[in-house]
Amino acid sequence: MLELLALPFPHVVGVRVSGKINHNDIEVILDEVERKLIDEDSLNIFIELDHFEGFTVRGWLKEMRFLAKYINRFSRTAITGEARWFNRGTALITRVFPNIEIEHFIPLQRDEALIWVSERDLGTFG
Repeated sequence: MLELLALPFPHVVGVRVSGKINHNDIEVILDEVERKLIDEDSLNIFIELDHFEGFTVRGWLKEMRFLAKYINRFSRTAITGEARWFNRGTALITRVFPNIEIEHFIPLQRDEALIWVSERDLGTFG
């Protein structure tokens, strides 16, 4: 399940991820990204993993299509949660999309993750 998080930053999409993610769940974040991209040139993503169990095959495929469509519009992604999911997902994403900056934070570092992800890439101001 994907649940949007209300964050005070117009250029950050926040999402809590729990359980197993299917293709319908991806629509939640896709709709929010498209809504925010109307007003923002680039977005940062804050992901909070809470008992995440992975993706269904259809969910993973939809996630990859989503990333392929919008990856050039993302600058930073902060992930809080278990390191095992971070290591697996990051290895794949950074090979395919090397321009995105991804950092992992343990749950106790949630506030630090929010500060980091709320910072805008200096290149977007030039």
